Amino acid sequence: MRVIAMFLVLLLGFGVGFLQADEKSQDAKKAAPAVSFELKDLDGKTYKSADYKDKIIVLEWTESGCPAVKPLYKAKKVQNLVTAYKDKGVQWFSVCSTKNNSIEGLKKFAKQYGVEHKILTDFDGKVGKKFGAKRTPHCFVIKDGKVLYQGAFDNRRSGENYVKKAVDEILAGKEVSTPRTRPYG
Repeated sequence: MRVIAMFLVLLLGFGVGFLQADEKSQDAKKAAPAVSFELKDLDGKTYKSADYKDKIIVLEWTESGCPAVKPLYKAKKVQNLVTAYKDKGVQWFSVCSTKNNSIEGLKKFAKQYGVEHKILTDFDGKVGKKFGAKRTPHCFVIKDGKVLYQGAFDNRRSGENYVKKAVDEILAGKEVSTPRTRPYG
């Protein structure tokens, strides 16, 4: 009898713990502050997140000299994904928050790798800090001011593309199944 009573107490405790954890995750989703940005591209044109309401925005923190970024661009992984989503209303921006870079250096990078999407400058790092971007590449998928995915572009070992998976799920009207991964750059 004692064993059964202890089992029921443990079971009840686990059930309450799961409910509390679920409530906390729901509260965290509701309480997540809206994020926004206003940055200039390499030609000086300003881009604001507010101009893309109801659109999916991918912000990919990048650095032209980063040894983790170069292979993605050399293999055209980023460029191909940008092209695949162009007609689906997904807006892709690469963001450079490195004070040691320059507009000229980023233009050279764009030309070298055939980058046609916009590269935005954040040389003072304010927007990068606001988002919590710490590495390159560090990606954020946003819709309506909410970060729905953040982390690595892909899994370098398995080849799974986290950004593609998140965007595909959002386009399909689903919740992002893996909302956070660890960026590796």
